[in-house]
Amino acid sequence: MASWAQNTTHIGAEVAYSNDFFKISDPAGRLTQPDINSALWGVNIRRTFNKKVFLETGIYARAYKVGLAFDHEFGSSGTDRTGYLVPLRAGIRLPILKGAVTLCPVAGVTFGVTDEGYGGKVEGTRQWDGVETIRYSYTVQYPSQVFALFQAGAGIDIRLWPKTLLCLSTNFYGGISKIMMQRIEYVAGAGMPNKATQHTNGGFYTVGVGFKYEVNWF
Repeated sequence: MASWAQNTTHIGAEVAYSNDFFKISDPAGRLTQPDINSALWGVNIRRTFNKKVFLETGIYARAYKVGLAFDHEFGSSGTDRTGYLVPLRAGIRLPILKGAVTLCPVAGVTFGVTDEGYGGKVEGTRQWDGVETIRYSYTVQYPSQVFALFQAGAGIDIRLWPKTLLCLSTNFYGGISKIMMQRIEYVAGAGMPNKATQHTNGGFYTVGVGFKYEVNWF
């Protein structure tokens, strides 16, 4: 019975800032990583064993966007698809400050699915400082709507009340297969046309905050 009493269950909710990772192939070297971010939010359930090791799952949602940036100066983005994510992760609790604060490194895999994207062609013009104008266009393709991500991260649990935790976390999610591809053409000033590609495997990083509450379900 004592061993069983050391096992606990928490339910929780989380919201996080998330920023996408893109891979760029641009011989002209003008395209740079676009600062494309969105909110991630969801609910989760955690089962802790012997006060040390825990397993966690849940369901989350976030927007997957498309966009461009040139020379780190400016960019454009727009909501393209909504992704629904189910993480399966394991972690270790490392108590500090007499257990009032706990460091929680985690690792796992996340399964995702997106709704159908709009695709099509986008055209635009960008200018800064009145010096140079870049005219661009791109088409969007979606190789897959189902994907998997590997997760690594860490959290800090702060005990607010006997059954309530404030949870701060940061996580890295990396994908292995393309879920979006942009084929880009652009002309800078009076120069020659350039062709490039930009794609994402669904990966992103997060900085989040949440709450967990202990329940007696098991």
